[in-house]
Amino acid sequence: MIHSNPLVALPLVVVLFLVSRPIVRKVADREGDQRLYRLLMVAVAAHLAFSGVQLWVVDHIYHGITDYTRYIDQGASLARRYDKFNFSTAGIQPPVAILGQGSVSIAAGVVMAIIGVNKLGLFFVFSWFAFLATLGFFRAFCVTFPEGDRRRYALMVFFLPSLLFWTAGISKETMMYLSLGLAASGAARILAHQRGGAVFLVAGTIIGIYVRPQELLLFLAAFAVAGLFRRRGERKALVGVRRIAVMALQAALLLAAVSLSQELGKHAPIFNLTKLAQNNQGQASSLNYHAGPAYYFKDVYTVLFDPLPINAHGSTQKVAAFENFVIIILILISLRRLWRLPRTAFAKPYVLMCVLYSAAFPYAFAALNNLGLIDRERVLLLPFLLVPLAIPISPRRGPRLYPWEYNEGKRKRQARQARWGSAVPARR
Repeated sequence: MIHSNPLVALPLVVVLFLVSRPIVRKVADREGDQRLYRLLMVAVAAHLAFSGVQLWVVDHIYHGITDYTRYIDQGASLARRYDKFNFSTAGIQPPVAILGQGSVSIAAGVVMAIIGVNKLGLFFVFSWFAFLATLGFFRAFCVTFPEGDRRRYALMVFFLPSLLFWTAGISKETMMYLSLGLAASGAARILAHQRGGAVFLVAGTIIGIYVRPQELLLFLAAFAVAGLFRRRGERKALVGVRRIAVMALQAALLLAAVSLSQELGKHAPIFNLTKLAQNNQGQASSLNYHAGPAYYFKDVYTVLFDPLPINAHGSTQKVAAFENFVIIILILISLRRLWRLPRTAFAKPYVLMCVLYSAAFPYAFAALNNLGLIDRERVLLLPFLLVPLAIPISPRRGPRLYPWEYNEGKRKRQARQARWGSAVPARR
């Protein structure tokens, strides 16, 4: 068993905190909000602190029964080989496959080859990766809404308890969270005609297709549809070439994800939702899952709101129920923003991508048929789900500042009158 060494792990926290400062400072300067610097540094501390929280919960509540034990043990064996420039996975038990769970062990091995074999230190590094992923989601929101208040989204996405807890260590969820954070940042740049998006998108996709390519398919499909509504950019040169290049990139990434998903499908029922649900039937917190569009709204309830405080059992379910209640409150106080969602989604394709991804996620992930698994996997949904809840809107009194708040016909009439004079009658 791999143990923690505080003498190595705690100085690592200081290093990660210091490395975060210039990154956070650059983001705050780019957004022109110095209060954001303090908020993001608190978020760094929160992510690192939750590493210890997760270790304590696993040891004292789950009695050490967790998937990360396998990743750490295999990663330690790989790290010792990497130190000797031996990159083979042969002979390690259980066998390490490059695709799927083995990719997480390989990532753990790479990190421990650098910091040493230390469980707590490994958790600190991966929780810091999760912070970078959240920063990617936040930057995607800022690129999409450069004219709006981004603080609301920052408070939600950086401090929602499940996003802090389930990404605070070495796990498939943390790896996929990092994948989607990078990919979301890249997709937002591409949809907003900003440079550098392809680099982040490809980097995130490469991570995702080696960990859980089938989960990445939802994101890539939503991105492909949103790309159809991408408006023309300011640069006129090579418009057709750039559009073809984006479509080719989307097709290549989708093809890679589909191919690797089919490879995984040979060993696990990742596309047969009924079979997947049957495999998890009988476990603790298992549900009565039914496949099919007719049960879609039940799937939405299961993924987003189950359990509620009135039907939660046990300490872990009660914590999850409290967060579910918070999400309901956030939705209710965001009704003005959701009312403007249709117009905003077509004005900002990234919002459309988030809506499509959020709509498809419950249908696919309710088939896990286990509240514990669904609660962990939901961290891959929440950063996208929170985007519609943070659509910038003007105060109730005062001018309307955002185009999705206007009545389009009235806005066009006012524009014509401003251009031609008040004598021009409004068209009926």
